[in-house]
Amino acid sequence: MQKKLWSKEFTAIASSNLLMAWAFYALMPTLPIYLTRDLKVSHGHTGLVMAAFSISAILIRPFAGYLIDNYHRFLVFILSLSLVTVVYGIYPLVNGVAAMFLLRLIHGATWGICSSSTAPLVADAVPAERLGEGIGIYAMSIPVGMTIGPMFGFEILKGHGSDMMFLSVLGISFLSLLIAFFAKTPFKAITRKKFFLINLFHRRALPLSLCMFFIMIAYGAIIVFVGVHAAQKGFSNVGTFFLCFAATLFLSRVFLSKLFDKGYIFQLILVGVALVAVGMPWLGYAWNPTQFLVAGMINGFGFGILMPTCQAAINNLVDSRERGAANSTYLVSYDLGMGAGSLLVGFLSDKIGLGEIYGYITFLIMLSAAIFVFKAIPHYHRNRLKDSAGR
Repeated sequence: MQKKLWSKEFTAIASSNLLMAWAFYALMPTLPIYLTRDLKVSHGHTGLVMAAFSISAILIRPFAGYLIDNYHRFLVFILSLSLVTVVYGIYPLVNGVAAMFLLRLIHGATWGICSSSTAPLVADAVPAERLGEGIGIYAMSIPVGMTIGPMFGFEILKGHGSDMMFLSVLGISFLSLLIAFFAKTPFKAITRKKFFLINLFHRRALPLSLCMFFIMIAYGAIIVFVGVHAAQKGFSNVGTFFLCFAATLFLSRVFLSKLFDKGYIFQLILVGVALVAVGMPWLGYAWNPTQFLVAGMINGFGFGILMPTCQAAINNLVDSRERGAANSTYLVSYDLGMGAGSLLVGFLSDKIGLGEIYGYITFLIMLSAAIFVFKAIPHYHRNRLKDSAGR
């Protein structure tokens, strides 16, 4: 029986992932406020607590790939999402810095496993000839969650306090867990591989992952520092900027994801890289609020093309049994790029203005473009064709 795109499993995974992103982005900007205002934690310790999440998520992803490939990935997804949900309920019960740091480490690890397992499930659920469209639709849940989550979190925190905010986030995550049960996939016999550190990363995913590492430096520089940049410029429309940024991320995935399935990966990546290469200096040197918003839209379209296109390509490079390791390798590049972008911009901003930094990041985008053209795309076509012939 031929698979259909909008199957029960695919719809459940995409919907569950939307709610996961909603809960995650609702807590991201509100937790620092809770720590500093309600628990009286210093800014330095707050930064350390927030960083603990990223550290454990990065460290766990390669091991998550092994679990996803060597055990029933639906069960890995359900168990890790269950733990993520439980952790949300523990936040209001913790009031010490050390305990909160430990909780963030646990949360990051469980989130790293959970978020690594969704794309392989999507790739298993959709028809092979519509993989790009499926990944594109699934990936839309992130910008939607990124838009709804912070606004939701801020409103609940402002109007009803921190306890209700945590309870609301817990409820959203619990609803995500309930919907996730409808994503159950048939159990397949698995030949488990021996655990070796070298097998935690998939070599076929490395060229595209390296390219996306540089792209995500630019993405991290926007997500973390664009508010500071706007303040330096005297722009007060940061909320509108993120709305435009998320909307164009969404729209690019709606209208362009089908082109991947028609073989236009090279063209999609070139357009995506070109848009980010234009959008970053435009953002840096925007001279009024309107230019600021236009820069957000240009970058949103660029990132919205590159992210699902490259993730679909990663899943097209490997056999279904190896998608856990491939996606984890790819997501490590995301996390490292975001972290490197935050550290790099934070370090340089003491010496030069953020506008100049955004301009200089264009050189990293051009480096990524060179790797795409001369290494990653030829590598993709070479290995994809080989796989297609062998199946």
